[in-house]
Amino acid sequence: MRLIYPVIIGILWLTGCTSLSGPVKPGVSLSQFENLSKSNGNYYVSGRILFKHPEGKHSGEMEIHISADSELRLSIYTPLVGSLIYELRVGPEKFLLLNFQEKNYVLDENNRFVRQTWLGMDLSLTELKWLILGQIPEKTPAWQQTKLPSGELQLVQGTSVIRLRLNSAGRIESMNKSVEGLLEYKAQISLYQKHFEILFPRKIQIEDFTGNNRWLMVISEIQVPTGIKTLDFIPPENMKHLDQ
Repeated sequence: MRLIYPVIIGILWLTGCTSLSGPVKPGVSLSQFENLSKSNGNYYVSGRILFKHPEGKHSGEMEIHISADSELRLSIYTPLVGSLIYELRVGPEKFLLLNFQEKNYVLDENNRFVRQTWLGMDLSLTELKWLILGQIPEKTPAWQQTKLPSGELQLVQGTSVIRLRLNSAGRIESMNKSVEGLLEYKAQISLYQKHFEILFPRKIQIEDFTGNNRWLMVISEIQVPTGIKTLDFIPPENMKHLDQ
């Protein structure tokens, strides 16, 4: 059993070296992808994931939908069979985790303390979106930006500090977040891919300060859907509420 976890990581990372699933589907324009690269609009991402958090770990095929209304749905499916085993739904105000294997769920406010409890780190939807796109917007009104002598970009919001190191193409190479002076998580993008000659991350790793909670994502495809359904935060009746 001790070998299962490193084997899963190895499979995710090695399979990430395969080629992309193909060119962008017909009907998707360059302007749509340019808007996407600027953090605008709706988008859909698929690939593979290892998601390790305080309540356990899940690995398999992933689908991520992020809407222009700042809503996220992360779905994890078993390899080959394709059964939905885990889902995370996040909106500006609500946070819902659905564990279809254990038949339980978490429904709470979307705030720093809830994310730390159930994700193992304070990773906000905005920050996850930056990592999936590989860059931050030119303007971040909620964050104060400073260019450090080291060449890193520093963003400050209250007691939260984010430091970003960019690669030669101006894309995120690493991103570390501290809260009240303590490291919250560190993220690294080790490989990029191109759609319409625009760079998007291929491999993303995020882990908390202990190294016990992490996201390992290998992205195989990114699309620009015309619209995404508004999320509902009503858990299935056959699931039980998981107390904190």
